[in-house]
Amino acid sequence: MRKAAKIIGIIAGVIIVIVIIAALSSPSEELPSFSEQAVTVQNVRTALNGLSGTNIELGDSITDIGVFPHAGTDNPDDFIVHVYFKPEDVWDEAHAMRIAVQASIKAMETLFQNEAVAEVAMWEQLEFTDKYGNTKTETAVRIVMDKTTADQIVDWEVVADRAWSDYNTFFDLAELQYLHPAIAAEL
Repeated sequence: MRKAAKIIGIIAGVIIVIVIIAALSSPSEELPSFSEQAVTVQNVRTALNGLSGTNIELGDSITDIGVFPHAGTDNPDDFIVHVYFKPEDVWDEAHAMRIAVQASIKAMETLFQNEAVAEVAMWEQLEFTDKYGNTKTETAVRIVMDKTTADQIVDWEVVADRAWSDYNTFFDLAELQYLHPAIAAEL
């Protein structure tokens, strides 16, 4: 009798373990891609989290996101998205430009997959020190692209590859709306 109870206990334990393993390994319901989601600050942040450009994790460097519905566009159902990011390590002015361009390419590729995104503005924030030793965070580079231009890009990877060798090639597609004078002076 004891032997039978012991065997039943072992079998019950094995069955419980199998059920737990099956429950943990069953595919969980995946969230829809950003292209199918509402354009919200949280959904933009989630979509950009983990994207990398120029060896930075874009999600880790994002300081702010602005989502503006129908802000100066013709379509009442579209959005303008502003992404503010501050990379940790910037070696020099040229590196700041490469980071801004590569991060913009990755973010724009992702965000423009959503038909409701009409424009994306990327704001690279860096620390600048004046001649008196005062350091503050300011906009270093602002890059903007609209949906019409983004829809014409066939292969974002080719755009990124071209921009690695010469970041200025990206400005044939996107608009460089602002470049901090300290960076402009050294390029």
